Amino acid sequence: MLRLYYMQTYKVKTKDLSIETLRGIAVIMMVAGHVVGASKGTGLHVEDDSGWRYFYDSFEYLRMPLFTVVSGFVYSLRPVEPGRLLEFLVGKGRRILLPLISVGTLHFLVQHIIPGTNANYEITDIWKIYLFKYEHFWFLQSIFLIFVIISVIDNYQLISTEKKWLVVFFICVLLRLTMPFLQGNFFSFKGCLNLLPFFVLGCGIERYKDLFNNKLVVRGLLVVFILAVSIHQLYLLNGKSFDRLDYAIMSFLVACPGIILLFHIRKNVPVLSKLGYFAYGIYLFHVFGTAGSRIILMHLNITNITFLFFVGLLTGLGLPIVFEYFIEKSPLLRTVFLGLRKKSNW
Repeated sequence: MLRLYYMQTYKVKTKDLSIETLRGIAVIMMVAGHVVGASKGTGLHVEDDSGWRYFYDSFEYLRMPLFTVVSGFVYSLRPVEPGRLLEFLVGKGRRILLPLISVGTLHFLVQHIIPGTNANYEITDIWKIYLFKYEHFWFLQSIFLIFVIISVIDNYQLISTEKKWLVVFFICVLLRLTMPFLQGNFFSFKGCLNLLPFFVLGCGIERYKDLFNNKLVVRGLLVVFILAVSIHQLYLLNGKSFDRLDYAIMSFLVACPGIILLFHIRKNVPVLSKLGYFAYGIYLFHVFGTAGSRIILMHLNITNITFLFFVGLLTGLGLPIVFEYFIEKSPLLRTVFLGLRKKSNW
């Protein structure tokens, strides 16, 4: 474990630790959200009018968009190179699609075998998890589609200037607004449309710093963020909900300026930046900790929601790090379950 810590520390030092801090914040929000559950029938089974549901809904607009903006920012540090489009996509396929298949299959089988996992799938439906939205693995499908799109965009220099970037960004925003009216969801393409503007936003934040550091822009975004959050909170406190189109608009008006402001004020917080390094592994394996701890504790007749939440959060963050430590020891497993190259660069 000590060796993994030193290797992780060395890698983190080569990165922008303030960005890794944002990734750490995103992964905490994501795990916390999954501990609570998106509805009464998932997670801790909290009531729709409970404070826990209010907590979940308050951060709903920021969780995955922040994850995605960070991904776009990091991608822009080493974008696809001209003439290496296929090589880039093969690498992303290994990094994203292999864990989708391996961890997704493992997750499906555990849900099928172990009682109390908040899901009941027929074993004959296992093929669907690779082609359609399934649990949190939808994000892997969506982010792979995003990488396909952004690699083509970059290969043809479509965001090579600030003006070009703005055009592409607003096209992506408009495409996102069509999402509520589309049918089907093959390979989680709706998630792709939902998150694509945020990935492009991350690219813009990295490439066009002057625009996002402009004081007038920052102040305007702060006003928009405060107004949007206030409206969102009023709806939550009054038990109201947005229709599909209003939801798409309001979520964007909260997430876009909010995340830009987070990038503007970002600082390195060592605990969070170290956690950010493990974000991908945590995303892949966190449910084994969140659901596993809940099932065990409830089997022991421990039902206090606050206790279940904090234990679920800690195990959801910590257990995947332990998993990664052991998986890293095997050249084969690190490729199959984490999508890493067999030969380590350490």
